[in-house]
Amino acid sequence: MKGLSELARRLSVVAASATLVLGVVPGGTAHALSAGTLAGLNIVQDDVDAGTPADAVVTLDAATTTNTVVALESTDTTVARVPATVTIPAGATSASFTVTTIAFSGPGGFACVLGTVGAVTQADCLAINPLPSGPAITSVTFSPATVQGGGAATGTVRFASATDGAVVSLTSSNPAVANVPATTVVNGGAASGAFPVTTGAVTARTTVTITATANGSTRTGTLTVAPATGPPVSDVVTITRATWKSGLLRIEARSTNPNAILSVYHAGTDVLMFLLTNRGNGRYDDQRGWVTKPTAITVTSNFGGSDTEQVRRV
Repeated sequence: MKGLSELARRLSVVAASATLVLGVVPGGTAHALSAGTLAGLNIVQDDVDAGTPADAVVTLDAATTTNTVVALESTDTTVARVPATVTIPAGATSASFTVTTIAFSGPGGFACVLGTVGAVTQADCLAINPLPSGPAITSVTFSPATVQGGGAATGTVRFASATDGAVVSLTSSNPAVANVPATTVVNGGAASGAFPVTTGAVTARTTVTITATANGSTRTGTLTVAPATGPPVSDVVTITRATWKSGLLRIEARSTNPNAILSVYHAGTDVLMFLLTNRGNGRYDDQRGWVTKPTAITVTSNFGGSDTEQVRRV
């Protein structure tokens, strides 16, 4: 592989150790810097998905009384990039840095990261998994688009066409004001997926950007969080069917909020069984293979509503 061959070439000229490097101060004056001996470079993850950063650390054999500047290099910048240098502070024996990977599809990528102090080079390598192919994200929207602090909202990620199933990564520009799960799953055959948003109290209208990434595409949406004028308004959830027959559990429910996300739990526990599918107009249902009949189930909404029913054998 390109990364391995380049690593072999570079390491073939590395000396055993060095404790002196030359630096340049502002204005261009060269001066001698007392540096430690580089003992190791380690990338924490063995592999990551393309576009996902990896954590790395460089280590000295012993602490020194001055800063040690480690020069960094990637053997394949088309798939992995690193900062030009990382500094191990005086008195410390290690410093961390981030390996940035580039989103791509197709065959997997491989790159090695080299760290050098004087004539000593240490290295570690990283496998980068290509992104799955699939339709691009076209939008990220919220209902409601403006919510009182402390209230809930439902986010929706839409794709250009139906997916074969997708895991969407989510991030918030201000998690203290609007928090989202790290990922949401879009079922195969669906062109959209919903995710819950929880909000915190604010003293002024605050706009938060939510970023969604999947299949090598990224889109953002904005949610406005306003100061609360009263307690959050909960929806009303009603279970209309909870039956079990020959290993098949069937649940139907309604919510007064047609944008709610309804989750099914074993009653009296925090054990999530599955999510109900939104059929529109406040109607939800799903059926799953379930070996043993549950005694009772609770359906909860991300907007606060809930209902509990005994499961009937039919």
